[in-house]
Amino acid sequence: MSNLRKSADRLVEIGSNLGASNERFKLSTFGSTGSPGVVQQICDPHELGGEWMELASDPAILDVIEGLLGPNVALYYTMFMMKPARQGLSAPWHQDLAFFVHDQARLVACQVYIDDSTPENGCLKVVPGSHRTGLANHFDGDRFVNRVVGDTSGFEASSVALPMKAGGAVFWHALTLHASDPNQSASPRRGMTMEYKDPTTSLMSGSFYPGLEVRGHGLMVRGSDPTGVLLPAIR
Repeated sequence: MSNLRKSADRLVEIGSNLGASNERFKLSTFGSTGSPGVVQQICDPHELGGEWMELASDPAILDVIEGLLGPNVALYYTMFMMKPARQGLSAPWHQDLAFFVHDQARLVACQVYIDDSTPENGCLKVVPGSHRTGLANHFDGDRFVNRVVGDTSGFEASSVALPMKAGGAVFWHALTLHASDPNQSASPRRGMTMEYKDPTTSLMSGSFYPGLEVRGHGLMVRGSDPTGVLLPAIR
């Protein structure tokens, strides 16, 4: 955790000098305006430092993913998510698969926290069993809006908060409904999100929404690639 915190601090320092978001550093999230110089997301940090690639290919994490997806595992993307003290914004109810629709829903996310994640600083909330209910509507007309459209009060009523100590991890299916509240505490909430998938699962045509970085493939981190198109991860 110490090495990851140091790496995170270095990356945030780089991003804090930006006046606007770019492909790597996001100063806003889920359509919010954000604050100048306050980094809320860092896209694919595993491409930037050995610590993050090491985390994404950690055997303890991959053992869990293998138990859910099978022996062949591809790392689809990573995202470092931050809620600075009293500044981190909320994440509305959504399903990850809506952002990158595949022909099979064989994708699982893992978020590892480098700070304690609490209800006060906006820990993850999920709706148990929602991965079995299918893909909800994330469109307002023909515009993708990063959230479930319609009445979500039922989600809130049936949700479960998932506080986690630093060094702990939460795993969820790509169809699991999840959200988080704003950080109203004096403590940051930072976590590394890693999305894994069965390499035989393919991104569907038309899944590229404007303004979203969606990958067609990924990197193999365990087992072999039956499709023969994915690259092995370099460690």
